[in-house]
Amino acid sequence: MAIGIGRHRREPGWLKGKVALVTGAASGLGRGIALALARAGCDLVLVDINEARLRDTAAAIEGAGRRCLAKRVDVSSRAEMEKLAEEVLSEWGRVDVLVNNAGVGVGGELVNIPMDDIEWITGINLMGEIYGARLFLPQMIARGEGHVVNVGSLSSLVVLPFHIAYTTTKFGIAGFTEALWAECRRHGVGVTLVCPGAVSTNIAEGTRAHPGSERQKEMTEEFERMLEEKGMDPEEAGEKVVEAVLSNRFLLILGREAYILYYLRRLFPGLMRRVVAFLTAYASKQ
Repeated sequence: MAIGIGRHRREPGWLKGKVALVTGAASGLGRGIALALARAGCDLVLVDINEARLRDTAAAIEGAGRRCLAKRVDVSSRAEMEKLAEEVLSEWGRVDVLVNNAGVGVGGELVNIPMDDIEWITGINLMGEIYGARLFLPQMIARGEGHVVNVGSLSSLVVLPFHIAYTTTKFGIAGFTEALWAECRRHGVGVTLVCPGAVSTNIAEGTRAHPGSERQKEMTEEFERMLEEKGMDPEEAGEKVVEAVLSNRFLLILGREAYILYYLRRLFPGLMRRVVAFLTAYASKQ
């Protein structure tokens, strides 16, 4: 489901010859978006910390006949992101499409999550996207065109049990992106917030889980299996993101379940809070 609050639809060939930078591009949704942008005619700068998978994505893009630069960068590091921006803008001259996608997960109730993990997820999920936008947006504004895609989550829109740290970062991204859209509109720079529901990614591999009970652990594992087995294919999701860029849409919701939960929360916010509270209490029983 896509909700349009953009200025105007771009020409179908607008992406041809453009330079796109995608963080978290080694696998999952980031890889799917990068491949879709390459098929649309973009040259790619790929960013991730997983160098082996990053090379695989780069090889696929180069095999499609597009230029590609792969960089190992920790998006939570301001110094590394500043160095990336300096190198890319020096060598490539510009970034036309920025996709802030890199993200990690932390599960559990707040009282069970170590402070180090709260700082870790905030650095990657929230500050990583802020760094990306702050460093690459000025040259878009100077040229009067470009597009920023911030990847949030269903958790940008709806509260889920045992996702408090993740939800905090993703709600933050939703607010940041809405404010960014308001600031960028007059400059001719588009902004899109992508909120995926179930997409088949490997985010669970790096998730730091802190279940408070065996039942919480079982529910979390079942949720992760559902994402892997029943989620949208990342390349299909990537094509929808490309369409959102061309359509200049603000909000792109991926997945029917995400669309349903989004509107349930809008229509019945109090009921949804109580449901989450019930599930949290139920799963916390030993």
